[in-house]
Amino acid sequence: MGSVISGIQIEEGNLDVPLDWRGVNPKDEGEVEKRMGEEKLSIHYMVLKKAGSEKSPLGPLVFFQGGPGQKCPRPRGINSCHPWIKTALEVGFEVVLPDQRGVGDSSPITASTLLKRGDGKAQGEYLKRFLTRSIVCDFEYLRIKKFRGEKWVSLGQSFGGFITLTYLSFFPEGIRLAFTSGGIGKIPSDIMESYRKTYEMVVEKNERYFELFPKDRDLLFRLADRINAEDWRLPNGDKMTVERLQSLGQQFGMSTGFADVHWILDEAFCGGELSENFLRDVWNATSSYGHELYWTLQEAIYMDGKGKLDWPSDRLRESSFPQFYPSARPLLFTGEMNYKWRFEEEKALKPFKDAAFALEESSEWEEIYSIPQLRENPVPLYAMVYFNDMYVPRDDSMSTLSMVGNSHYIITSQFEHDGIRVADAFKKILDLAAENGDIDI
Repeated sequence: MGSVISGIQIEEGNLDVPLDWRGVNPKDEGEVEKRMGEEKLSIHYMVLKKAGSEKSPLGPLVFFQGGPGQKCPRPRGINSCHPWIKTALEVGFEVVLPDQRGVGDSSPITASTLLKRGDGKAQGEYLKRFLTRSIVCDFEYLRIKKFRGEKWVSLGQSFGGFITLTYLSFFPEGIRLAFTSGGIGKIPSDIMESYRKTYEMVVEKNERYFELFPKDRDLLFRLADRINAEDWRLPNGDKMTVERLQSLGQQFGMSTGFADVHWILDEAFCGGELSENFLRDVWNATSSYGHELYWTLQEAIYMDGKGKLDWPSDRLRESSFPQFYPSARPLLFTGEMNYKWRFEEEKALKPFKDAAFALEESSEWEEIYSIPQLRENPVPLYAMVYFNDMYVPRDDSMSTLSMVGNSHYIITSQFEHDGIRVADAFKKILDLAAENGDIDI
């Protein structure tokens, strides 16, 4: 049974998959069933069609959500959804929105479910089953079981681009055309080098912010001094700290990020005290409630085979970027940096601390890319690369695209990292694919 919301027809479904895909091919039904007998998860997905349309001539377009730990968008109508969804429906796709394992309605991981797995090491090993290779196996099994084995057209946003490259590495026969938006990371993976570039970009973003709002530089200092001097609490009881204040800068990579942060700071003081509006807005902007896996798995998504994380953001700040310490003056906002303090200070993340620390200490990881396969990639890949991307360094994207066969790209400074969510950046790469004869729209 389906429903219609403001011009979009929605059908929903669920599919059981094994918790552990290691050594199992989604095409081997017998082995899949056997592994599900050990432990299984449920993958939830939605299929969107333009209301009133009998058929979607372009077939299924599957969306690989960014994150990690984020659920797929929930449709609110043809004129209220993300621009890429409207474009996809109008040109003739049916849009498939699967929640990745562990998030949304796909066997979601919560603090209580994670703690039942045992100590930190056991929790960490469990969470390794929720990384890219397993996600790709889920989606390939979904394609086979629920979509008649029809090849996908895929669109990967941010972390969804990582998923795309893993899919092309191991199941290229499942995709006929791939699109990505701000999601082509460095291959071979080098998290320290990628994070170094990220730090450098956040420095630039800070400079741009204070050029736009010069009075906020002094305001930020005054706020930091006041926060250090007194015990301020966020609405859920978390202690307001300078690190939490700095973390507002994570928004700088989005289209309205500078303005969003400025207007939070604009209401910081009321009658000489920190205002309730300010504390509430900081909490809303920085809270991890409902998406705890975002920070817990943030760095693990880079690991390919052997290697150790050991808190690269903290180590790089100590060795090369001391200007990001909360005691530094001038004070800078931070970006997508996964510091230890998050798991020690934020109530939403404290139950995930042992698992996060275990992942940072682990040295064994599944392989997520096949460089030989990517070099010979037969699937047309179209990437939107954002020139000023704060989360996936532009140089990393260009280096990888130069290595991946059959790849094409548009590089632009017109959009920020959320280009397909707030503008029709998807239409630009779709048109490029049409011009090249890889799709008929």
